[in-house]
Amino acid sequence: MHLSIIIPNWNGRHHLDDCLNSLAQQTYRDFETLLVDNGSNDGSQAHVREHHPTVKVEDMGKNLGFTGACLAGWRKAQGDIVVLLNNDTAVDPNWLSAI
Repeated sequence: MHLSIIIPNWNGRHHLDDCLNSLAQQTYRDFETLLVDNGSNDGSQAHVREHHPTVKVEDMGKNLGFTGACLAGWRKAQGDIVVLLNNDTAVDPNWLSAI
């Protein structure tokens, strides 16, 4: 089963490495990660593209809020299951396996 993880972001670059590195450590590997960026001006998008190239970055160009970013990501998601994850969250390596 393919999963989609949607991470809404607004100026959360300082959180992203912990979050995205924890996803890279998942034991379950059939998933995509979508970072939906609400017009950040802290370099979040460039940082993710450079340091986490497997993450798909969706640039909203403006702040749509948490719900708007989640809905935009949901429209782009390709997974059978869609999971919403805050950008300040680091998950256990077996998190997706448990889902």
